[in-house]
Amino acid sequence: MSLKNSRYSSRLDKGLLPVLLFFPTLLIAIGCWFVTDSPLVGIAAMVLALFHIVLTLVFIWPCYYLLGESQLEVRCGLARIVLPYKDIQRVQASNASMPSPALSLRRLAIESHQGLLLISPANRSKFLQELSLRMHGRYVAEQESAADDSVNISHIVNDRI
Repeated sequence: MSLKNSRYSSRLDKGLLPVLLFFPTLLIAIGCWFVTDSPLVGIAAMVLALFHIVLTLVFIWPCYYLLGESQLEVRCGLARIVLPYKDIQRVQASNASMPSPALSLRRLAIESHQGLLLISPANRSKFLQELSLRMHGRYVAEQESAADDSVNISHIVNDRI
């Protein structure tokens, strides 16, 4: 039996947008302020703001997680990480703020032979159920609350450890 690939977008924290937009907005404001007195400084600030926006997009867009037949593929900007299900040792909730292919601090920490990978699928409970199904051949995640998509993920541990 062949499983179809499932794509999950990264959850996006609304608080992340002001952080991402602060520096370019500041540069545009500086550019507008100086464009009449010193056109070179004003234009340079605006070009730098545009460069910052493009560079940020190159590293964070698109950001999604693809559950394939035998592996999890993580794509965030230019980065592409492939993690075979057989290498996954543990999956647990995390709020770690270290750099990762995730646009939210509501993350899942995936421990594997390759190290720690932090991701933030928008529909966490569905992602966990499907990941568990693909890893173990059965659903083991339990829904805690119908109103929230949080899940008891203590059971999603690879039996092959």
